[in-house]
Amino acid sequence: SSRAPYPSRTSPPARAASLPPAMLCQARRMAPRPAAAAACRAIATKSGTWMEGPRGLATDLVHVAVEPEPRSGAVLTPLFLSTTFVQDSVEQYLAKGYSYSRTNNPTVTALETKLAELENGYGAAAFGTGMAATTSAISATMKAGDHCVITDCSYGGTNRSCREFFTPLGMEFTFTDFRDTENIRKAMKPNTKLIFSETPANPVLSLCDIEEISKIAQEHGAKHVVDATFATPVICRPLDHGADMVIQSLTKYYEGHNMMTGGAVISKDKECADLVKWVQNVHGNIINPFPAFMILQTSKTMGLRVKQQSAN
Repeated sequence: SSRAPYPSRTSPPARAASLPPAMLCQARRMAPRPAAAAACRAIATKSGTWMEGPRGLATDLVHVAVEPEPRSGAVLTPLFLSTTFVQDSVEQYLAKGYSYSRTNNPTVTALETKLAELENGYGAAAFGTGMAATTSAISATMKAGDHCVITDCSYGGTNRSCREFFTPLGMEFTFTDFRDTENIRKAMKPNTKLIFSETPANPVLSLCDIEEISKIAQEHGAKHVVDATFATPVICRPLDHGADMVIQSLTKYYEGHNMMTGGAVISKDKECADLVKWVQNVHGNIINPFPAFMILQTSKTMGLRVKQQSAN
């Protein structure tokens, strides 16, 4: 071709000596550095992929579970408002993972994947409110005749649901001060299936020993669920301290802008995750795709907001 080649990044432009000092410095930086160039190529990534090794929480808050949309290449997770999804055949039913948005929805799945990774869990289920998450966690772990040891300082809706909704269904609840783990140990019964803690507790911010309480649950074959809404994974991840499930009212800090309600149960293993997802499907209380989409965005700044609010 008679056309002049496009200037190469691997060599300084011609007449470099006549360039202004600032441009001359830039030209020199563009000079060949074979080792550095090879290293850059070796770790180069594209959208949706990451270099090997652990990532920081601040990075995960922004990027985890965010993958380019295959057809358009859109980087931002799309909002899928579809109720139903086409199936290629009876034999390939649910091969794509979606059939009806009461069960699964691509936008909701992205949020649930993000929640599970941020909380170091196996899986997550996202709900329309924090209370929907709480009642689903109890429904997944208890039945008539079962007993739960629960903190005497908890969110009012949690206390009310145990006393006025689950108790008439034949479940038993013992409310005790969780600041002293001996109170929990003394309250355990042969039919205790669940220990329900909340830390920091709403509204007085009392704390409890997650690891010690988890040990008590394990000794008695019970599950330990922790409402860690006020902590968020920025401050504490209960699954790292032996808990079986963690509850988040997404309305509070994950959303944090007074626009959307939401809740989540994040489970440490497949057994718990499958139980909660089954309850979510039966109860039909899955989060709507629109608030799921919004919380995917607002959660990106949660680390900054929680740290600033804690320092205030």
